[in-house]
Amino acid sequence: MKKIIIVFVALFFSLASSSQRKGRRVVQKPVQAITVQDAMADYNFALAEEILEKQIVDLTKKKHSTAKEEALLETVRKSKMRLHATEEVTFIDSMVLPKNQVLQQIKLSQECGKIQSCADFFKSGGEDCILFCNELSNHIVYSESNQKGRLRLKERSLIDGEWSMEKQLKGLREEDEDNLNFPFMLSDGITMYYAAECEESIGGYDIFMTRYDTDSQQFLAPENIGMPFNSPANDYLMVIDEFQQLGWFVTDRNQHDGMVCLYTFIPTETRHIYNEEKVGTKKLASLARISSIKDTWKDMSAVNTAKKRLAEARSEERGTGLEMHRELTFVINDSRTYYYFDSFNNRQAQQKARKWLEKQKEYDTKSKELSTLRDKYATMNEAGRNQIAAQIRLTEATVERLAADKLALEKEIRHLELKED
Repeated sequence: MKKIIIVFVALFFSLASSSQRKGRRVVQKPVQAITVQDAMADYNFALAEEILEKQIVDLTKKKHSTAKEEALLETVRKSKMRLHATEEVTFIDSMVLPKNQVLQQIKLSQECGKIQSCADFFKSGGEDCILFCNELSNHIVYSESNQKGRLRLKERSLIDGEWSMEKQLKGLREEDEDNLNFPFMLSDGITMYYAAECEESIGGYDIFMTRYDTDSQQFLAPENIGMPFNSPANDYLMVIDEFQQLGWFVTDRNQHDGMVCLYTFIPTETRHIYNEEKVGTKKLASLARISSIKDTWKDMSAVNTAKKRLAEARSEERGTGLEMHRELTFVINDSRTYYYFDSFNNRQAQQKARKWLEKQKEYDTKSKELSTLRDKYATMNEAGRNQIAAQIRLTEATVERLAADKLALEKEIRHLELKED
């Protein structure tokens, strides 16, 4: 009888222990689900889209508002589209630093003008408001808060020693809640980059590019420059030094509050996008995130040469402003290159060199315009292509004419100058 009782007690405790173990398994924490933010941070926009669509369905069934989710879904779809058009960019350097120290680390050629805070220029205003001043120091573009506290881009010109009344830039299509900041203009005086927090952004600030139309006297509709420059985080200042062939841009992706990453890259005249079928979806996402700048190194000769230019730009001599101010770069022969008009021995050659420089600037402007038109043509439907086809042909003819004029002038200048030897 005792044996039966002992067996019964043992069996009872065994079953109780088993039940407790099963109970513990039941209350184990579930695996944490991937959020929309996680998917976006990983540039898995297809998954983010799927999660949001499900959330919208669930909220609709419960008769709850879906406005927030639908707005985010629109952003995700824009991001997904821009991921497929990620531009091939060679990054040669990256530097993490406090946001308020960025401007000191960008060493521009004098020909490119200056960038500084509005507080430094006007001796008032916020540190976050940025100002661009051209090479001649007679025109400025800057950001300033309006009555609603939103940042807008404005300009002034120096006339007879006095600054004109400020004017808000036209053509940028800003909405009431948008913020526009961080302007920078190329040496052509036409092309401008700036950052905007607006409906066309894929997260916080995005970098946009526009050009000034002299006929309408306003800027053309701005274009989001896409990935890898823009991201779901804030992407701020875009600066291109055409004389040193270096570019910089600033982003706070993957950074703590108050910190940013300053990337240096090699600018190109034409935009080339990655072949997604060739690199693969995961690799494309990695390149768009700029997971590793070494992944962008294809031509090591170009990378090393650009790194040398960057080192020279950061040198103490350039930093103190002692570098020479070049007026032009004109190759006479293999052993002689002129950087100043005074270098020409032949007066007629000097005069023609000034005309050549004007042609060169006009050629560069029209070439960029043609590249933009061709990019648009590639993404348009048949009706849209028919609309700009004539404009493309006309611009192509202009570029060809300017190239021929420029080449003819080069030959004349060299002939006149070499006669003096």
